[in-house]
Amino acid sequence: MSAFQANGAKVTGRVVEKGGSESVPFATIALLRPDSSVVMGVSADENGVFELVSVAPGNYLVKVSSIGFEPEVVPNVQVPVESRLINLGVIQVRNEANQLQEVKIVAEKSMIVTDIDKTSINIGQDLLASSNNASELLEKLPAVSMDENGSPMIRGMSNIVVLIDGKPSSQYGSDLATVLQSFPSDLIERIDVITSPSAKYEADGASGVIDIITKKATIVGMNGNVRLSAGNYDHYNAGGNFNYKSEKLVLRASGSYQTSQVLNTRRLNRQNLLGEVPSTLFQEGNGVNKNANGFGRIQAGYDFSPKTNVGASINFSNNQNESSGFTANRTVYPDDVVKQKFNRINRGNTDGQNITYGLDFRQEFSQREHNLTASLNYTTGGSDGRSDLIQESDEIKLQRQQYNQRDNNSRSLHGKIDFSWPVNENLTLIAGGHTRQNTRNNNNLLYTYDSETGDFIYDERISNIFGYRDALYSGYVSATQKWKDWGFRAGLRLSNMTQYLDQVSMNRKFSVHFLNMIPSFSVSRKIDDASLVKLNYSRRVQRPNADWLNPYTDITDPRNIRTGNPNLSPEFTHRMDLGYSNYKEVLGIGSSLFTSYSNNAITTIRTIDEEGISYTSFDNVGRDLSYGVETDLSLKLLGDKLKINTSGRFFRNEIVSVPAQIDNRRWSFSGNLNTFFQLPAGLRGSVYVNYDGPKAIAQGTRMGVFQGNASIRKSFFEKRAFISLNIQDIFLSRRYRNNLATPTYIQHSEWHRTNRYIGITANYKFGKIMAQQG
Repeated sequence: MSAFQANGAKVTGRVVEKGGSESVPFATIALLRPDSSVVMGVSADENGVFELVSVAPGNYLVKVSSIGFEPEVVPNVQVPVESRLINLGVIQVRNEANQLQEVKIVAEKSMIVTDIDKTSINIGQDLLASSNNASELLEKLPAVSMDENGSPMIRGMSNIVVLIDGKPSSQYGSDLATVLQSFPSDLIERIDVITSPSAKYEADGASGVIDIITKKATIVGMNGNVRLSAGNYDHYNAGGNFNYKSEKLVLRASGSYQTSQVLNTRRLNRQNLLGEVPSTLFQEGNGVNKNANGFGRIQAGYDFSPKTNVGASINFSNNQNESSGFTANRTVYPDDVVKQKFNRINRGNTDGQNITYGLDFRQEFSQREHNLTASLNYTTGGSDGRSDLIQESDEIKLQRQQYNQRDNNSRSLHGKIDFSWPVNENLTLIAGGHTRQNTRNNNNLLYTYDSETGDFIYDERISNIFGYRDALYSGYVSATQKWKDWGFRAGLRLSNMTQYLDQVSMNRKFSVHFLNMIPSFSVSRKIDDASLVKLNYSRRVQRPNADWLNPYTDITDPRNIRTGNPNLSPEFTHRMDLGYSNYKEVLGIGSSLFTSYSNNAITTIRTIDEEGISYTSFDNVGRDLSYGVETDLSLKLLGDKLKINTSGRFFRNEIVSVPAQIDNRRWSFSGNLNTFFQLPAGLRGSVYVNYDGPKAIAQGTRMGVFQGNASIRKSFFEKRAFISLNIQDIFLSRRYRNNLATPTYIQHSEWHRTNRYIGITANYKFGKIMAQQG
């Protein structure tokens, strides 16, 4: 199929002379593939305006040439399947009299691009300058927010899958929040937010998929950048990346190291309604978490021919964590008589490592759009640590000294293969297979001090040795059909998964098997060159993971005990979106009606005994239903002097379970606002605010959370370098509160991050590059 098919997209722009507003008439515009082979070419008109028409979906380079001017290259021009207009805006070219023997990338793509089944957010300089890592980028995106643990949510819902270049983020580390905080923002080209994933994606992730797409080397030469940042509370970050590309070979290396410290306070009040005389537990505490994260990645790719490419990669990460906390516990009767009083002190440390070896292969056939891709990745990781627990009280029976020794290791193998076959100009078939093999061993050994012997005694009642293994095999087929202004996509994935559990401490082994069919479909209609209406449906499955299944009992807080549930069943969710989008250079808008439904949702359930001790575990409750409307808006004013990106949603969620006596329903709203603006003296500032509204949870309400950030930056050396001042959580408003109410207890809790981040970041780009000849 030709790359310039009749129903393709239009790529437009305007060429002007750098340093002024005069157009460059009749410049030559070449559309190139990533290997720099020419797809088509046009000439700009007398005003420097050009149009590349009927461009097929894919990623391209746009090269601008004119006599007397330096060539300019716009890389990574993404043309999604259903987009009809890609506006590159103004492209500035330098007069040869001022030639610096390098190609500058001066055009910045529109932030939001919509496709038939996803929304892509291009990471421009404004977002990069105000973000040091992937976590800080994600919280600025439409529909995305972060929970108190630093893990992302889509539309306020957890249980999502995060991918990096289409591969599981677990290949960079076992803890998602740590992975995102250590992954440098400089490496990211765009982020795809997929609320109703197609069959191409594995069925995991009941609430959707986030795919972080990293930058690729597309231009011959050497280049890279370095970044340094320093802030209060021991926030330090140093990182950089280096790229080299010849006609056949690509080498990339990147690394970073960061430290941070987070202070917090914790409060909990719980009224115990069981027993003859009700009592109330009051907890007040504070804590400190210190983290040091290291990240490294080396990639190599080689083109054996224009149609055959192989690649290899190594990812490495290391995480060190030190934590300490103090909690005062006081249980009183209604007449203020103290029933029980003690203090709990905990100190812990954890050291974890993760390394992934990867191989990639790509083969194109007689026509470029026919291609086969395959990848194989092996990951090994582990962590060990110790927690010391001291309980102080005037009552001897409440005095306690314990320590917990942890030793965890994991291995995983991921393999996938995909084949794309354009049958004709309007019909494309995609098929593929996927396998995933995981093995985990978790040893949690608890020792209690015996005052009579003076020794720490192993407690086999609470200690747990747990082995876990799973094997997943799945295959899918997807078809995309175009007819005039209509687009149709339907797919089906078949997944076969077996989980093996070995509770060594209990001498109990068993396995569970799941065979699932996961359908999806999408329908879209083009209204004009920039607007699109689409309807998406997908069925998702959230299988219980090893942490949820592990029956280990966590007694860090003896009044709030947590454990896993090896009897969990998968959660199946139906998701549907009806959306409209119209993204143009100056004004872009997208809106959607959405709903999701599950009849066996996995959530945490808290019960209480007569002593007022709560026990939290995972369970399959009844119906989990949410629906609402969501809108995002992007606006440019005064040229490039003011950019506004905002999104919001109004929604209702309901959790109902007759056996568990749960019936919780409420309306709410959430939204965020990003503004980027020019200031005097060449400064550029940004302000970000986010409000994640109240939400019904299984036994109560998770209250709303507000956050405000700001940054200001100054560029130097013709935008090769910048220095920025960033402030996060300006109002110290990151308070995560839950209000729970059941027939047996009423509870109010709050976790508050009590330190704001103020830091300075310096970034410098280096290297001479030139456009590769086709």
